[in-house]
Amino acid sequence: MRWQKKWGSVLMASVLLMAPVSAVQAKSLVPAVTIAQAGDADQTQFRNLAAGLSYEWSEAPEASHPDDGHKLTDGNYGKLDMNDPAWVGHLHGKTREVVFDLGEEKSIGKITAHFLQDYPTNSILVPLTVSMYVSDDKENWGLLSHNATQLLWGEGPPRQETFAWDGSRDGIKGGNTDGKLAYARYVKVTFTMHQSLWEYIDEIEIMGTDGKVDGAVKVPAETPHFLEPGEATGGIRNLNLLYNGQYADGLGDWKKERIIPNISYVNKDGEPTDWLFDGVLYLGLSSPAGRDFGVGQTNLEDWKWYLNKTFAATGDMQQLNEATKEVGAKLNQPDHKEKVVLMIPNPGEYLNHFGDVDGDGVSESFNDSVVGKEKALENREKAVQWWLDQVQQRWQAANYSNLELVGMYWLEEQISTSDSGPDLIKAVSGKVHAMNLKFFWIPHSLAYKAFMWKDVGFDAAAFQPNYFFEEMGYDRLEDAANLAKQYGMSNEVEFDDRMLTDNVFRERYIDYLNSGVETGLMQKGFRAYYQGNNAVYNLGVSKDPSLRLMYDWLYQYLNGTYVINNSLPPEADVFINGQTLNSDAVVPDTETIQFTWELKDDDGSGLTKVTALFDGKPYTSGTPIDLTAKPGKHELVITVAAAKSKTTSYIIKAGATADTMKAHVNRFAEEKQFTTAEAPRSLNNYVELMKRFEGTNAAQFDKYLKGFNAKLEQLAADHIILDTAYAALKEEVYNLVGNLAENKAATASSVEGSSPKLAPEKAVDGFPTTRWASNYVNDSWFQVDLGEAKEFDTVRIDWEFARAKTYKLLVSDDKQNWTSVIKDNNGIITARDGKETVHFEPVKARYIKFQGIERNTDYGYSFYEFGVYNLAGGGTVTPIDGTRAVVDTNAKKLTIDGLVMNGIQSKVNLKVLDSKGKVRYEGQTTSTETGRFQFTIKLTDNLKGTCNAYLSMDGMPAPVKFSFEYNPKD
Repeated sequence: MRWQKKWGSVLMASVLLMAPVSAVQAKSLVPAVTIAQAGDADQTQFRNLAAGLSYEWSEAPEASHPDDGHKLTDGNYGKLDMNDPAWVGHLHGKTREVVFDLGEEKSIGKITAHFLQDYPTNSILVPLTVSMYVSDDKENWGLLSHNATQLLWGEGPPRQETFAWDGSRDGIKGGNTDGKLAYARYVKVTFTMHQSLWEYIDEIEIMGTDGKVDGAVKVPAETPHFLEPGEATGGIRNLNLLYNGQYADGLGDWKKERIIPNISYVNKDGEPTDWLFDGVLYLGLSSPAGRDFGVGQTNLEDWKWYLNKTFAATGDMQQLNEATKEVGAKLNQPDHKEKVVLMIPNPGEYLNHFGDVDGDGVSESFNDSVVGKEKALENREKAVQWWLDQVQQRWQAANYSNLELVGMYWLEEQISTSDSGPDLIKAVSGKVHAMNLKFFWIPHSLAYKAFMWKDVGFDAAAFQPNYFFEEMGYDRLEDAANLAKQYGMSNEVEFDDRMLTDNVFRERYIDYLNSGVETGLMQKGFRAYYQGNNAVYNLGVSKDPSLRLMYDWLYQYLNGTYVINNSLPPEADVFINGQTLNSDAVVPDTETIQFTWELKDDDGSGLTKVTALFDGKPYTSGTPIDLTAKPGKHELVITVAAAKSKTTSYIIKAGATADTMKAHVNRFAEEKQFTTAEAPRSLNNYVELMKRFEGTNAAQFDKYLKGFNAKLEQLAADHIILDTAYAALKEEVYNLVGNLAENKAATASSVEGSSPKLAPEKAVDGFPTTRWASNYVNDSWFQVDLGEAKEFDTVRIDWEFARAKTYKLLVSDDKQNWTSVIKDNNGIITARDGKETVHFEPVKARYIKFQGIERNTDYGYSFYEFGVYNLAGGGTVTPIDGTRAVVDTNAKKLTIDGLVMNGIQSKVNLKVLDSKGKVRYEGQTTSTETGRFQFTIKLTDNLKGTCNAYLSMDGMPAPVKFSFEYNPKD
């Protein structure tokens, strides 16, 4: 639940954020992994019963790292190299199971499974949990043990870990047996999967002997099942989380009116007609000081603030009491009591100055490096006891008429990796039980040692699927249910306010409901519900039929009557400015566009809902979009949802041309974005010459486009153009010059979470909202193959939040020898937010590489677009340019025209020489305000043949020379 703050953008993408401990801790706590050997001398007779055996996978390994059916039993251990063919690779998805048939029942004393970790370089992790089972019939399984990683997750060179069940050391976990050896025919090893990264396994060994030896026992089979509502859950079936910490817009303050649609089912008029959630969990994450209750940052003052807020005379708890009383009266059940669970903040084990709990004038430290392990644990227990005492005293003093306190909730969402973590929870469990209350826990999907929840004293646990927060396969919900059953837990149902406006999230919400029916969670399981801050209330009071229906379905689900709904959405016609929209539509970037849509064959049930994204941001039908400064590709994504949704992507190209550039220049002139009248005239002269060669002479078009760019830079340097106009026109330039890297082959050292959505090619696809992201490592690189050696002088990086602090840009022709495009400061560039442009002396190369040196955030490196441009050559345009000589033989007339490129009204001189070099004409004219000029000269026989002409103005370093041909006989 508290992880939801991070999951919107980085769910499972980084091991470091979701890891049990930081990389530093992992390295210091477990520098190496060693597995204790069996202490029972009788095991010396054991042999590897799995040697050479074939086996069955629940899911085939990835094709790139396949299994021939014997890799796990061939005795060949994989080396510390991901490319060693001995490794079998699995990538995301459900928990993997591998089953061995020993042929007959045998005595088994030890099982080992061998894994590789290579993170972040190759995004390979060891599993969090490896479980081992035995069976007589391959259907009913008895548990030997659950094994948590001791290696932990973190950065570093490749490492290996062997997970082991050793009966002489571990005993048998399942079946309440004292045996040390298992007697069975089938062996199953399961390992949990990271939702996005790789796991590599090699050898599995099953040590034992034929027949049944003394001490070998049958392991009773256990039927996986959900934790059911009852005594363990304090009688709660549906537990609703209400966040009452410090939240923006007062969302942490619960008033009676806001609570009523959460504890009772209200009709469309807002009147309660039945009860809804029978339990409420109050918890807060953030304190007014910005410290987090969940990760162990808060101190005594924060704890007091939360208690005062929650138990104030008109505070959150009293509001819940008043809401329950009002609903009870309306339902004619005045004695009804809402069951309440209240959080216990995480007493952070690294907190040094918590506060004076016992009044001895000394602030308690929870940091064992300061006060020692025993004292730190004692102080943490003391703080929790103070909290529990305060809760009990305040509850009794309030004497709530319609509330029943049934339990306390442990806020930390995993069992700590520290030595004292389990001991603290056990001690707290004893204190909670001494109050005659139940102890609740809702671990996240990657919670460390979640399987030992009962061992540390929790009464009720609901495992988080975390499916709602990031794109995953639907089988994630099935896997979460299977794990919950395997551990004897139940599941959490997760959704938040995004489902009100985004059909993708609404479909995920419906997936939770459907899966709950399929897995039996709705029918049999205790359930906790994460709703963000306000989703249930907003659904209950919504006038939108499709959202109101989601509230109705929630009511049905809570009561066990919801029926799976997988209805498909109708088709939608989509329009741009009233015309049917087809993908790859092209519109001038001077236009303002708007999109609308109509449903075809809607069944009128109120279920269908349409949502849209334009360039990744929510879009409302009919909203105008000004394409100024947005040339290039854009994406409109339309999602039509019933129970299932259909998403259609439309590509719209905002086209830039000479005409659109002129329109932009004129618009900015009207808006007084230039400080002189000559500036827009000058730019338009370049545009005029671009238009002359557009589509007919690419080299000449490129010449005047780069001249336009050079003029634009001069205007900016002289502060003649304002930033808005400069930025918009610069975008036109980049678009028309063309990104040499667009749609070229891109590679990178890593991809965050191995996600296809963050692959290197996303940074060169031309779309402004797709991006590449690396793993969370400083030494990451990204490179583009331009296909052939090309000249360029500019790189533009459009940074996402996760940008570099420093980096280099390197070029090569062979991908072996690299040189920096920046010659000073050892080639090191200091990055800047947003769209960063790096200019350098023109280079010619085939490959260009971004080489990260240091990250600016805890994340990796990420950019939306990596642009490579050649802007050199803008100085080849002369002060007088675009000159043309038109010979009219019949009229014996020569017309010479051109443009004064600076847009200033000027005197232009012309000198015409005959084919022998003799001056035959000299004249002068004045250009118009825009810089246009024209000479008309009578042709005589003296000008026969090839003649030269020269145009000049005062201050020009050299005249412009051009030639014309006159033949009177033609």
